[in-house]
Amino acid sequence: MSAGSGLAELPRGRGRVHLRREGALCEVVLDNPGARNAMSIGMMVDFIAIVESLSDDPPLALLIYGAGTEGFCAGGDLQDVRAHLMNAASGREMCAGMGRAMDLLGGLSTVIVCAVEGAALGGGAELTQLARWVVIGDTAKIGFVHARLGVSPGWGGGRLLLARVGVRGATEVLLHARAYAGEDALRVGLADQVATDGDVVNAARGWIAEVMKHPEASIRGALSLLNEARSSASTSLSQTEAQIFERLWAGPAHRTALSKLKAGG
Repeated sequence: MSAGSGLAELPRGRGRVHLRREGALCEVVLDNPGARNAMSIGMMVDFIAIVESLSDDPPLALLIYGAGTEGFCAGGDLQDVRAHLMNAASGREMCAGMGRAMDLLGGLSTVIVCAVEGAALGGGAELTQLARWVVIGDTAKIGFVHARLGVSPGWGGGRLLLARVGVRGATEVLLHARAYAGEDALRVGLADQVATDGDVVNAARGWIAEVMKHPEASIRGALSLLNEARSSASTSLSQTEAQIFERLWAGPAHRTALSKLKAGG
């Protein structure tokens, strides 16, 4: 049974996640333009199913991006969060489903690249940390804004952030809870390459093409080494991250913060 089976029992809401496969390259497109590609319940179910299918036949490279240029992913879709997810049980199911999918995807010997146009906030920022290479637009932003909202990372992005930027960098990113644009995201380690707004996906495809010139066996070998280094302390961190998230998710600080946000996501 999929870890997202409980989510599948809820109304799926708006939006879709699309999988496009061409040879050794797959592309995952987050498509919910009315909410800056925020993840609805149905999109989470789509994402989990896609990851499970990819784990059976891992591509050499995977590019993740949002439809259009308004947003990579603005976290959870507020329509669904407010209507169906603001209780401890649903929050726990979301955490388990998305966390397992992130773990599964991050453990594949696949070159994962994220192309960030617009905003990658909250859960969207967590998704970017799956990537071995993050390309961001000049004015695009990545923000672990969880602390502003009275909650913490819960999809596995917290420990991925630590692996990427270290304790000092993660301290700034998590406690300031601000969104870092373009060159600032590069400075703190949230991104690896800045591209012109509107050309970010093409820039990411170009980076992937350079990697894929090398023999597949050597690429996958390097990825196995990198994955081992990233996962060395993942088990205990994963449990801690989930416990903190579950404690905060349905709490008063998170409820109060969400009540002040606009409903459009």
